[in-house]
Amino acid sequence: MMASGGPGTVRHRAFRDEPRKGQAMARTYHVISSDSHAVEPPDLWQKWLPKKYHDRAPHLVSDGQGGDAWQMEPGRAPDPIGLTVITGQGYEKINWYGFSFKNISPACYDGKERLKALDFDGVDGEVIFPPQRTMGYFIRHKDSEYQMAGVQAFNLWVKEDFCAADPSRLKAVYQIPNVGVETGVAELRRAKEQGYVAVGLTAWPSGQPQPSPEDDPFWTAAEEAKMPVAIHITLAGYERPGGRTPAYNRMTGLATGFAAMPMIMVDLIFSGVFDRHPGLQIISVEAGCGWVPYFMEQMDDRYWRDRTWSKLRLNRLPSAYVPDHFYFCVVRDFFGIRTRHETGIDRILWASDFPHHINDFPYSRRVINEMFGGISAEERQKMVCTNSGKLFGFIP
Repeated sequence: MMASGGPGTVRHRAFRDEPRKGQAMARTYHVISSDSHAVEPPDLWQKWLPKKYHDRAPHLVSDGQGGDAWQMEPGRAPDPIGLTVITGQGYEKINWYGFSFKNISPACYDGKERLKALDFDGVDGEVIFPPQRTMGYFIRHKDSEYQMAGVQAFNLWVKEDFCAADPSRLKAVYQIPNVGVETGVAELRRAKEQGYVAVGLTAWPSGQPQPSPEDDPFWTAAEEAKMPVAIHITLAGYERPGGRTPAYNRMTGLATGFAAMPMIMVDLIFSGVFDRHPGLQIISVEAGCGWVPYFMEQMDDRYWRDRTWSKLRLNRLPSAYVPDHFYFCVVRDFFGIRTRHETGIDRILWASDFPHHINDFPYSRRVINEMFGGISAEERQKMVCTNSGKLFGFIP
């Protein structure tokens, strides 16, 4: 049964030890989301983007159905903010259109309000990933200088403004721009120096359609910095081709959001990236893990059958790289938790995906209890807290 009560009722509370008067005490964590998002506020680009770009910066317009949309540039269809700002809504209210900054929760874009939402939901900490609308636009822009400016503007805002509300509870992922390996390496090192907890990729570092030796300086830098590399759902070149109606395309894409990750993983493994970079850590974000045991089985089978004619040579069986090099963020993945030992309980990270449309606010604790019910407290604690806590620096 769902908990009752209005917005002023605390259904759950995040359990944190309070220090005694005059005594400092380290925060205690019980639930950490490995994948949440900060939505860009309406004034982000005017405040954080260099002034010379203000006249071409994304701005809000009507989505035609009573909501807001981002107008990226003249002649391009506006991108509605719906689905990315839907939190605390019933399923019947989920829509691509009709949501505006006037009627969404300020916890989407305000760090102090996010902390209130976390307390309300019983979550102690979050790892904050970029939004999908404007950042998706910037990261694909052909003007590399403009792309850099947009990506850096968000990176600065999310850490210096949003996460500054409480850096012990909100930790930022640094988005890497797609403007070449040399710049990517410099940006990764900047991210490490400035205290970001991971870097995010939306394309292979070299810009090639598949992993290549040209990417190696980036992987080396990630190894040296001990910086995990996050891949959120997909990379450029792995997207599903469109067809039929826009709504149908969106729906099929949402239903198969995990589908690109096996291809990305097999490219990383078969191209020998991990043989050359044994310390590299990859985070699979928002793709679940229920498919992972089957994927490992099939990968090994094809390797044994086809390695002779393909001349593919690896130092280990393909499946052996998975538990050593990949983490898996899971939102709703009941089957993935049932098969957790095949994937590896040290590699599974619970996530809320707040405030996107697959999040279950304010019932995260209820979903956790259902999904992780019947397993030991030790295993549950690893997957809902400790694994993320250690990977992202919440827990020393």
